Amino acid sequence: MWTQTVETTLSPTIVVEECLGDLSVQGTDEPRLTVSLRNGADALSLRREGETVFLTLRADAHLTCPRAARLTLSAVRGDLRVRGVSGPLTVGAVSGDGLLRQVGPLTVGEVYGDLSLQGAAGEVRIREVFGDARLQEVDGLLSVRAVRGDLRAAGLRGGAAVESVGADLRLRPPYISGAAYCFGVGSTARIIVPADASVRFALRAGGRIRSTVPGLSLAEAGGVMTGALGGGEAVLEVTAGSHILLVPEVAEEAEWGAWATGMEDIGAVVEARVAEAMALLEARLDETLRSVDSEEIRRRVEKAAERARQAAERYAREAGEAARREAERARREAEREAERARREAERARMQAERAERRWQRASGRRPEASRPAAAEEEILRVLRLVEEGKLTPEQAAELLAALEGR
Repeated sequence: MWTQTVETTLSPTIVVEECLGDLSVQGTDEPRLTVSLRNGADALSLRREGETVFLTLRADAHLTCPRAARLTLSAVRGDLRVRGVSGPLTVGAVSGDGLLRQVGPLTVGEVYGDLSLQGAAGEVRIREVFGDARLQEVDGLLSVRAVRGDLRAAGLRGGAAVESVGADLRLRPPYISGAAYCFGVGSTARIIVPADASVRFALRAGGRIRSTVPGLSLAEAGGVMTGALGGGEAVLEVTAGSHILLVPEVAEEAEWGAWATGMEDIGAVVEARVAEAMALLEARLDETLRSVDSEEIRRRVEKAAERARQAAERYAREAGEAARREAERARREAEREAERARREAERARMQAERAERRWQRASGRRPEASRPAAAEEEILRVLRLVEEGKLTPEQAAELLAALEGR
């Protein structure tokens, strides 16, 4: 792996304008920036303007920089991993997953995969996560516009303002005095409440709202369930499309089992267990990858990419077969419609012939052996009017006589 080192101050400004692969950043106590690239010097563009270093990385890269660096990562086309950078961190867009550990004040634009944040010494602002999000140990206010998947949050000491969670919310304490915790949730919200909590609740749900927290009574007023524990010094407002469950911290697992008594809740239990298993797997994987060399990681990634490619091909084949079946169904339906139209036309023709025969009997006339096509059409039109009751046979006879004599 090719490496370049640049001397800096202890708090430089580093701007990654674009990284075309995966990017990892590690903070250190040394006043220097080290750039490591798999594809050599040709994959790096570096320029300096005073104490600001601008980088463009055209391959997977690893940066080591001073902990207090002001770091801006404008675009990362793969996965992003940042650890131990306490200066302000700004992330524009991440095409893959984001894994952030022990960072400072944080601003994130879009993460198109999953986002995992553990430890932020300051305010955290996130525009949108298209996958799931795990946000833990945030000292400042957490502001999130949207998480499309599930959100697991804990240790939000500065409060939270989360406009939209597309799926489920799982929220753990603490709930700090004077802080507000506001969440909009598309599905189910599960809130863990400690015994010594001092919280005022305002809850709205499309499904059930249930509390098994000792000492907490909820009352409904204007479609909002309200209640308080202790002095109500923290505020927790949740609006959920499905259920809201308040669970005591000491009996979390037992209460969850009591909540899932109906078949409609079995899926939520399974999802909770899977989420917990995945969280444990992520932690173990994080530890394992530290001891695996980069070549082994590359082989694993290539194997995973090949599995994904094969799965995509299977999906395409299945989708193509489904499209073929849909086209065949539409063709058969069109044939049936055409046959119905043909039968309707035949029925109309027979009705017209019967009307003509009735007119012949009523008028005492016989049709000529041969008429021009235009005359035939006009006669049929008159006969249809007789059939529909809009003309009497006598009126039709007079009209036809006029047509024949023109």
